[in-house]
Amino acid sequence: MTETIKKSRKTRKQGNTYMASLPKEVIQALSLNEGDTLDFIIRDGQVSLEKPLAIKSDNVPNEFYDDIDFFMNKHDQAFKNLVEK
Repeated sequence: MTETIKKSRKTRKQGNTYMASLPKEVIQALSLNEGDTLDFIIRDGQVSLEKPLAIKSDNVPNEFYDDIDFFMNKHDQAFKNLVEK
């Protein structure tokens, strides 16, 4: 059985942006470091956070990653449907 941790934080407004801090348990669970990217997944009124997989290669141009992101976002629902089958 997977352990469930629930922590709450209040939002605050800074300029036009709403912010909330991350509890240390979230930082530890996702092995986050300063400057890491987090993905917010919103589905059926629920939000989850994911730390994307890091792919490091000096030989891959940035445009490749942009193209992959575009393709994955464009076909996101098709991929989700495949997973559900």
